[in-house]
Amino acid sequence: MTRLNAEGQEMIGQISERKNMNFPVKGLSHIALVVKDMQRTVDFYQGILGFPLIKTTELPGRAGQHFFFDLGDGQGSLAFFFFPTAKEHAPGVTVTRRNVGGFDEDGLPDVCVTDIGSMNHISFNVEPDRILECKAKLEAAGIPVSEVLEHYDFDARGNPIKESLWLSSIYFKDPDGIQLEFGAWHRPFNENDTAHVAARADEAESWMERMQQRELS
Repeated sequence: MTRLNAEGQEMIGQISERKNMNFPVKGLSHIALVVKDMQRTVDFYQGILGFPLIKTTELPGRAGQHFFFDLGDGQGSLAFFFFPTAKEHAPGVTVTRRNVGGFDEDGLPDVCVTDIGSMNHISFNVEPDRILECKAKLEAAGIPVSEVLEHYDFDARGNPIKESLWLSSIYFKDPDGIQLEFGAWHRPFNENDTAHVAARADEAESWMERMQQRELS
């Protein structure tokens, strides 16, 4: 039987007409998981499953890599962290060290590393001009929330390139300590956004050394 929405249009590939009445969420921004070997992850998710790699970034302070794959709708993505210091799979270990809701002196989540195989966080997609509105609503509900974190690309010395802003985020947690995010994309990605070489598990220590040398050069 054909299902029609409130405007009389056929609902093709749509499972519900219900909308979020509390926050201006457009859908899923990304889900971030932790992997041991980023190159192996690229080979599998892009090479075998066909999800295009659309964004690569290296985290400040030699913390690791963050890669994004398009899910097919041009808005949602599947994201992965490579942390050179991450522990092996540990059943039952699923949240960041202090949980999100504990923030450092800069108002940012404290230590984002979780173990290999864990789901690191879920990000909900909002427009850039609604981020502060979402932050205010969370705070009004008594929920601890981070300051707005702006995600930039970095130059060879690790300094942010201001015109490269690609994502704005605020972080908070659910009652079980699951890390959540409202994320706002700022621009479409292009071929320059996938310039980083994917890290390999057996090169974690040398990767950190290379990043340190680059920062000092």
